[in-house]
Amino acid sequence: MAGSAAGPSPGPPDDVLIQKVLGGDESAFAVLMERYADLVFSVVVGIVRNETDAADVTQEAFVRAYKALPRFRGDSKFSSWLYRIAVNRSLTFIKKRKRRGRQVDIGLGPHIEASALDERPRSDPEKLVLDDEFRRLVHEAVGELPPKYRAAVTLFYIEERSYKEVAGALGIPMGTLKTHLHRARALLKEILEKRLWDERRRVV
Repeated sequence: MAGSAAGPSPGPPDDVLIQKVLGGDESAFAVLMERYADLVFSVVVGIVRNETDAADVTQEAFVRAYKALPRFRGDSKFSSWLYRIAVNRSLTFIKKRKRRGRQVDIGLGPHIEASALDERPRSDPEKLVLDDEFRRLVHEAVGELPPKYRAAVTLFYIEERSYKEVAGALGIPMGTLKTHLHRARALLKEILEKRLWDERRRVV
């Protein structure tokens, strides 16, 4: 499950499978799980920042989706509806983890292409282009974002979902999403500048 996410698998359309599930065919839901397992896991691990926890949250998200499927109205794509459940379960998990005082493992999960965030410092581009150390810093910086911003960054930049899909998954208006992303980029820039300064001081 921790491999790179792929697109939905071929086969019957989601709405056909959903009708089969509602008609009592549990195997049809297994097809939906297989279709979206990697994508959901990728979203979850980008938020909870730990692969073991992400596997548990992903499983819980599918259980919730199965139980809630009769309430799925079809006014959005099934994938967006499923992402919303996954994001909600991830955010709930983070809140519980904070209450337990558990440390977050920010060393796991998918790496973020720094260029996608468009906040790469320009002072020394030759050394920073495709630099693994800089990617590590970006990845850790995302882990420091507030959960709601982390979720938006994960869906929009890592999963490359559209504004509409991300807004639907997070259950927020489009304008709010754009505000979240703008603030997330500003926070990332501040975090990265501080981390890069600290890195330079250690080198010197």
